[in-house]
Amino acid sequence: MINTLTNKEDENTNEPWANVGKEYPWYLIDGTNADTFIKNVLRFGKPTEVSIVAAFETDGRGSTQDMDLPLHHDGDYSARKAAEKGLTFDKKIDILALYCVRGGGATTRLEWEGNHASIILKEGQALIIDNKICRHGRVGPVGDRILLRAWIERR
Repeated sequence: MINTLTNKEDENTNEPWANVGKEYPWYLIDGTNADTFIKNVLRFGKPTEVSIVAAFETDGRGSTQDMDLPLHHDGDYSARKAAEKGLTFDKKIDILALYCVRGGGATTRLEWEGNHASIILKEGQALIIDNKICRHGRVGPVGDRILLRAWIERR
């Protein structure tokens, strides 16, 4: 089951965002834009990190974006790497919010409470995930896909 909500920009309504997080652990919102995404995501709480996610680098961590990414909660990798260095990772990531600036072929996989879903994000879509309940991963090449990612700590 894909929970798709339509955001009609021409009607300037935030109604699709009103129910996010109330019933399902994730939501896919169609037909939005970066401005609306940012304004609505900020209503959920405090951003702990905002970044652009894409395969920009030719070497290092960012260069491996075309590799499959196993199911995980955001922050798991950073916490593990910090612990290896004797450090702590203290960012709270209650909500993972993704806005698709440019689509690609990669499939985003979601898993929660024994349920599964797969989505290929398209330009103008937002994916809002409860990071405590839902794990996510990726299969297939990222290619030219660009996402705006926000980690949110709930108020």
